[in-house]
Amino acid sequence: MRGITFSSIVLITFTFFSLACSREKVEEGKVLARINDYQLSLAEFQDKLSAELELKDNYKLTRQAKLDFLEECIRKELLIQEARKRELDRKAEFVRAMERYWESTLIRDLLDLEGQDIAQRTVVTQEEIEAFYARNKDQMGESSPSVTEIEAQLRREIKEQKKTEMLEEWM
Repeated sequence: MRGITFSSIVLITFTFFSLACSREKVEEGKVLARINDYQLSLAEFQDKLSAELELKDNYKLTRQAKLDFLEECIRKELLIQEARKRELDRKAEFVRAMERYWESTLIRDLLDLEGQDIAQRTVVTQEEIEAFYARNKDQMGESSPSVTEIEAQLRREIKEQKKTEMLEEWM
């Protein structure tokens, strides 16, 4: 890819990364790696790494793990650039897949937003809690807890039911 080998990019990037990690005060716009025309900033790398850490609870963030993740980011960018070079991002099936993803994400975000609004407006009264408890007491068995012992749980359950009903009505 333009005369630069993957190992050259990795070596250069590791050098940048080592320098960046050794300084206490790091500039936000610092370029960590240049991959052809693309520049991976330190801030972008840290954002990607943070997102990865959220997905993996048992991830050990060592220096080697950071270097491995950086190498993975570089490899991914090289593959993306090659796919674009071959114009795979312009193929009809790719465009359709992106449209479906965009639509479903947009709808999900709208439903989440409306759900939050409904949740803020939803009120559960003490009478509703007691009526719900009375209707469902038989299902709890003989050693069922008193309404006061599980009031918070019942309130959450009733609120969720009301929220679901209101959201379905809204849709």
